Amino acid sequence: MTGKHPTQAPRKESGNAELVFMNDTIYIDHGISGEMKKKISDAATREGAKLLGHWFIGCPATYVVCEDASIKRYVGHSDNIVTPLWILKTVKEKNLQRLVHLSSDLARHVAIVLQNVRTSGENRKPGSVPSMNSSGRPSTQEEIDEIHQEKQKFVEVAKKEVRDRRARRMQSCEVPIHPITPTTLLDSICWTISEPTSSASIYTDSSWSDDANEQQSTTYFDANGDVRDPDQPTDIFSRPLKESERSELIFKNHFLTILFPIDRFGELGPSSKTFYNNGGFTRIQVLDHIYNFYQENMSTDEVEMALHTDSRHADRLRSLYSSAESAEKGVVAFKRIDFLGSRRSFEALKRLNRENNSNVYELVIRA
Repeated sequence: MTGKHPTQAPRKESGNAELVFMNDTIYIDHGISGEMKKKISDAATREGAKLLGHWFIGCPATYVVCEDASIKRYVGHSDNIVTPLWILKTVKEKNLQRLVHLSSDLARHVAIVLQNVRTSGENRKPGSVPSMNSSGRPSTQEEIDEIHQEKQKFVEVAKKEVRDRRARRMQSCEVPIHPITPTTLLDSICWTISEPTSSASIYTDSSWSDDANEQQSTTYFDANGDVRDPDQPTDIFSRPLKESERSELIFKNHFLTILFPIDRFGELGPSSKTFYNNGGFTRIQVLDHIYNFYQENMSTDEVEMALHTDSRHADRLRSLYSSAESAEKGVVAFKRIDFLGSRRSFEALKRLNRENNSNVYELVIRA
């Protein structure tokens, strides 16, 4: 027996009260053909949707319309990724079609898997003979034109963001070009970096009181019922992050560079990666960047250096590197988190002490 999945509750009843896409914003991927793009645009706008001309990470689009070849660009960054057929069918039936949802951490994991599949071909050893389609170059003139247009639009958005920041600095003399940055980020965070960011919590003191006077007049007792000195160390507890804490803006600069430890005993120097967000970075965004970095496979350069380190994880890497399987695939798939071993407990994200306006932070983790 087969049955149809139940669809979502319709937004438009048979009487014509409310449009299906009322107050929704839709972005249509540039990879969709011009004819299909026009059909989608006409159908969606008739039902109250507003179309977006550009997409970026953090874009407020309600729906992103794309085909399977472009999904890796949006998965993990957009809540609702749909096909052209989904839009057209929704408009035709005046009823939102079924959507399959993933939690944000699982969606990011899917994005990482797709990214690793894409980069596996790019990290092949020199000397391998690629086929015409594995060269990484577009195969048709139409694809070249689409990529060219997409890059031009991306550059225009980047230029606009730079001009906007420059205008804000000129309007207010109080805003320095390089504002002072915090000494540390993610203070009091309790987290194992191999776990999804949803598991991150914040340390709390069991004897903490919001009222300082009440705290001074309080008598403290230990487990045996004896009076305890309030200055002596107490048990440390943690609680899950509140939604307001997750979304709090903790770094206002638009560039953030993190120095990531690579190996268990620190023989290798850190690997740096710079992140960009025009509006700054929230607490959960910084946590996500750390988590995603370690879920990726080690780069070719990192693997070649790590082969010379001394640890049981390096032994595993050497065995994998010299195996027939890696020779056949032409790439060594070894996650960064696996090379860290037990060094996974988050301790701090500290700004380098060279300048008080630096955007370079060192990730401190311990076993």
